[in-house]
Amino acid sequence: MAVSFAQISSTEDQRPKDKKPTIVTLNQNDAISGIEHTSDEDPGDIRITESGVYVVIAAPQIGRTHGTKPRYVDIWLRKNGDDIPHSNVRLVMRTKDDKDIIVNQAMMPFNRGDVINIMMSVEVANEGLGLETIRPKGEPVIPSIIFSMHKIKEYGSLTSD
Repeated sequence: MAVSFAQISSTEDQRPKDKKPTIVTLNQNDAISGIEHTSDEDPGDIRITESGVYVVIAAPQIGRTHGTKPRYVDIWLRKNGDDIPHSNVRLVMRTKDDKDIIVNQAMMPFNRGDVINIMMSVEVANEGLGLETIRPKGEPVIPSIIFSMHKIKEYGSLTSD
């Protein structure tokens, strides 16, 4: 079986300007083989090059810049422009000092050419809710999101089996 895997991250804050679903972008290909992603063109698209069953994990670092009421951030997955059922996770942020990670994971089949997107929405748009990069002194950067995927089963087009 050919090894297909990716670890892709972002070192940019991503705070939606409105409540509409927003594609999360990724600007660092940390390790990638058999999966396509470019940070220059369509930085939110992850393209499958080999059909198979994949484990997918998106782990965004959530924060907010201001506000005092509890507010939520939702993170889910899309395939070829359609929301993946049962893939949404939610985190409630209570203060601007809170930081937390949402773990979103799936194991599912993908066909060659499928495009995966990580999506985000916020309860309110004026409190700086969203993905946050943290740069601690003397330590590695904490990316605003780390996305990982790995093919666990190989076979041809899943629609023809």
